[in-house]
Amino acid sequence: MALSARLRSMTGWCAAAVFAMPFAGARAQRPAPDAPEIVKVGVFAMTPYVIAGDNVPHGLLIDFFDREIAPRMGVRFQWERPMTMARLENSLASGRVMFTPILARTAAREKARIRFVGGVHIRLDPCLAVLPDSPLRDVATPADLANVTVGWVQAGALPAFMLDKRIKLDRVGSVDWTNANLEKLKLGRIGAAYFSNPYTPQFFAARTGTPLRLISVPVKGPPLYGAFSPKASSSLQQRYERAAEEAFANDRFSSYLHKAVLAQVLSAPPKADAR
Repeated sequence: MALSARLRSMTGWCAAAVFAMPFAGARAQRPAPDAPEIVKVGVFAMTPYVIAGDNVPHGLLIDFFDREIAPRMGVRFQWERPMTMARLENSLASGRVMFTPILARTAAREKARIRFVGGVHIRLDPCLAVLPDSPLRDVATPADLANVTVGWVQAGALPAFMLDKRIKLDRVGSVDWTNANLEKLKLGRIGAAYFSNPYTPQFFAARTGTPLRLISVPVKGPPLYGAFSPKASSSLQQRYERAAEEAFANDRFSSYLHKAVLAQVLSAPPKADAR
């Protein structure tokens, strides 16, 4: 009887082991959590928002979208090197890139079926950069710019104020359009350089030691949207819209901007003693 009992016990243990083995194997072979979806992103250079690097761009806009937007969307952004505005438009329209974080809405871009998603979370204050000895002091109407050649970038959106026929625009087509226009300004080839925000010329002046005077333009810049390729899925666009509403709440983006501006101030070379 003892031997029979032992055999029954061993038989039960073997059966349990046989049934348990597949489940143990299943636990060992459980796949890792899904990797986040990779979204290819196109950008244009606009210091300090987007700064060209050796391989990938950086800047406060990229930092904000990587930290605040991507996790909320469940994606990872793959940032392309900065491109010209015209190439960015073509890349979105063709699907070479799926997304860009800020882009003004224009009839030509809508005709190319670029999709503008969500609300306006970033709106910039345009200005003109001039040399300190420029005769241009203030701008109240387009007539004040009637005899001034103003540098800007090809395919860049402008407020209606700057499209007045009395204003002569000199548009450059390079990726590094900021340096190109400010070099023209120093050489006297243009009388002013237009910027969608005051930080870009301020950063250039601090980095190069070039003295500039900024003049406000009495209009708001065009509203900026997150923009998607027509080939981007509706799910991706919806996730962005929800993520952006949450991420931009409570003026969170401003803290990134202030941090970037402070970093530039601290890194600027000290001014010579005027005594």
